[in-house]
Amino acid sequence: MQISGKGFWLLVLVAACMLLSDWLPAHHKLWFVSETGHVGHGQSLNVVMILLLFGRWKHARNLALFVNGLQFLFGALILFTAWKWGQPLLGYTLTTLLNLVVLKVLSDSRAVRNFLQAPPAHTVRETSH
Repeated sequence: MQISGKGFWLLVLVAACMLLSDWLPAHHKLWFVSETGHVGHGQSLNVVMILLLFGRWKHARNLALFVNGLQFLFGALILFTAWKWGQPLLGYTLTTLLNLVVLKVLSDSRAVRNFLQAPPAHTVRETSH
């Protein structure tokens, strides 16, 4: 795995955003709901997506786009209703923005696409003449 390329580092940014969007509800509950409320969080789906992305699975990018698109839409819907009913906005604003960053990088970055489509380093044969 070539870690000096722009695609790898953009994928690290994507992974950090995905992990942070999972970490925030678990550790800052009051940013999402009132003190008596409950916020659910599941960290395993994004961890699996990150492993698939770094493992360069053929459909990982499309699956990550789909999953983060759903997370973005769900977060935006909850953000709208929280704003309408006067509930806490900070947590859903942050997670929605993090999901938007993931969507933007995965969908628009040519460097990430090239990194994901490149063969792993151990399969590349060096030829010297």
